[in-house]
Amino acid sequence: MKKIVLALLGLFVSLGAHEIVDMGGQSVEIPNVITKVFGTSPPSTYMIYTIDASLIVGLNFNHARGNNESSNMLDPRFMALPVVGGLQGGGNSMNRETLLSLHPDVVFLWNNDASSQLAKYLFESSKIPSINVDLESVESLPKAYLFFGEVLNRQARAKVLSDYARVALEKTKEIVQTNATKRPVVYYAEGADGLATECDQSFHYEAIKFAGGINPHLCPTKSGLGLEKVSLEQVILYNPDVIVAQEKEFFEKVKSDARWNSIKAIKEGKIFLVPKVPFNWIDRPPSFMRLLGVRWLTHIFYNTPNSEQFAQEMREFYKLFLNIDLTEQQIHEISGVL
Repeated sequence: MKKIVLALLGLFVSLGAHEIVDMGGQSVEIPNVITKVFGTSPPSTYMIYTIDASLIVGLNFNHARGNNESSNMLDPRFMALPVVGGLQGGGNSMNRETLLSLHPDVVFLWNNDASSQLAKYLFESSKIPSINVDLESVESLPKAYLFFGEVLNRQARAKVLSDYARVALEKTKEIVQTNATKRPVVYYAEGADGLATECDQSFHYEAIKFAGGINPHLCPTKSGLGLEKVSLEQVILYNPDVIVAQEKEFFEKVKSDARWNSIKAIKEGKIFLVPKVPFNWIDRPPSFMRLLGVRWLTHIFYNTPNSEQFAQEMREFYKLFLNIDLTEQQIHEISGVL
């Protein structure tokens, strides 16, 4: 009888709850066993995907409408999940009824005030624990992986990814320090016309800055959305050494546009399209892919690592984080620079 009581007590404890302090400093009571989770924005959703995709119950948007190459690389079960929406960008596209029907054990929030306030309204009455995670800086990713591992009871897997992240960031810092006198002025071209960019303190520019890029667009950030409009005349005055472009439309047409020809980066062929397979490497959203993105940036800024070394880093990264074995052709097509 005593053994039965102890067994039942153990079952009760395992099915019970415990309190944690999230990355926003808030105390949250969460279940001891977590099998279903939802991320309110792509950065958290994608990070959970790399730890254990089977835990995710819903998507922030329909990936099937995006890049076909990206879609083919992702787990079919992930691709088939219902679209719930999210709170990214301080907005609210989330379908609360759909989310509640999926019965998540916990919800992960990107740690910012707008999302936190919305979450308080959306989740408190539903009794769904909402957990803040700090994913804004690329340097927060090693710690964030360990935090996810503890919450999801996936410590071993998260530790491997965290260790990789820490080493990748350390290597990047060393390269930037070694090339301190060679840091390039980098214009971050956004939008179909390339005439939207980010202020120097914007987190959207953060990966470029971490890799040693110098932002010529000095201004106070007006909002988290970014995408500050500039004129071509401003860009000509900035005369950047390198242009990093987000949109393929701009990237493909700018080289033949005479209005841009006087800019140093264009004259020297130093314009690069941000890789986006299966997720964006540096921004929009600023996900775990930045760990590879900053390595790519040092490659195009300083040729460090060199092409062969970087191709090997790509193989290792995609295999470890996404369980994808890249072919030589994919490496070339995805990076665009090898």
